[in-house]
Amino acid sequence: MKTTLHYAKIQFLRVLRDPVTLIVLFAIPVLLLVLFGAFINGGNGDIKLKVAVVNNSSEGFAKDFFGQLSKVEVLDIDESITKLDDAATKLKEGEVDGVIELPTGFGKVENERPTGTVKLSANARDQSSAEILTSVMNSVAEGNNAAITGSTPPISVERSTIEGTATKPVDVLYPMFTAMGIMMVGIFGVGSVIPSDKKTGILRRMRVTPLKTSQFVGGMVLAYIGIVLMVVALMTAIAMLGFKMEMHGDWLSFGVLILVSSTLMIAIGVMIGGWAKNTTQSDIYGQIIFIASLAFSGLWLPRAMMPEWLRDITSFLPLTPIIEGMERIVVEGVAITSLGFQLAVIAGWLAVVTLLSVKTFRWE
Repeated sequence: MKTTLHYAKIQFLRVLRDPVTLIVLFAIPVLLLVLFGAFINGGNGDIKLKVAVVNNSSEGFAKDFFGQLSKVEVLDIDESITKLDDAATKLKEGEVDGVIELPTGFGKVENERPTGTVKLSANARDQSSAEILTSVMNSVAEGNNAAITGSTPPISVERSTIEGTATKPVDVLYPMFTAMGIMMVGIFGVGSVIPSDKKTGILRRMRVTPLKTSQFVGGMVLAYIGIVLMVVALMTAIAMLGFKMEMHGDWLSFGVLILVSSTLMIAIGVMIGGWAKNTTQSDIYGQIIFIASLAFSGLWLPRAMMPEWLRDITSFLPLTPIIEGMERIVVEGVAITSLGFQLAVIAGWLAVVTLLSVKTFRWE
């Protein structure tokens, strides 16, 4: 055990002294979390639509209706636009999100009630703004209709809320990018250093020493678990301090999941590095596993959008249970004992990868 720990210390310090490796293993997941977190958080304010309101009616009700629109928080009315042609030009150029026209005669009293139709214009290429604007104007119209008729609609909707766990964007981003960081340490850290040592002859010389294969692999795993813990600690600090993420689960469960996940990813790296004859081969193998994991474990495409049969298959990929387990602990607050399926998948992969690593490892 002493020899294993000593070798782990050597490998750990070796990584820390390599700035290129540190940039790859630390900077990429951290930058993704910061950039996506800042982008999504920056868009969480109140929705605002810049609109032009053209009042072509001389009726008193039209003036009152315009006053109501100016009080709607979602609408940012450009009062400098008063003509319909100017408003249409601004809409085409993208300077406003929509045009609200109160046509001639809008609000004219018939049968002792004001009548009229509000005309909306929106950019055909911006359907989301058009839908929001239509929804807002329907709400304003319904309010006026109720006030005019003075009657209660025969069918109504009553809304109630149930207290649950609030989910922030960072609660989804953090598990994805942290799991990606763990995978990068294993695949691109361990998977690259072993073929490099083969090329320089370091492994050949180590083979004739009393160092056993189990001590070599054990030291490698312990060293890179230390690197993983540093990556996870940095990601967690950024998520909690920078984006106000809350840990709803217990830290012990989270720590256990990180340890078993790290062991799996590092074991995959040992398998890749042990089998590959050179760094070119290890890079190719690593890229295939890495890209496939990003594509099918929910980083590129949400798994909820996949067909059911594909979701079932991707549940058994190595990265998927790690992301799901972290998300359930962070967001739902579950304990490690509730992650039976995820732990079983990780354990199954760990057994298979360990067996393959032992069978395929090459010292030269």
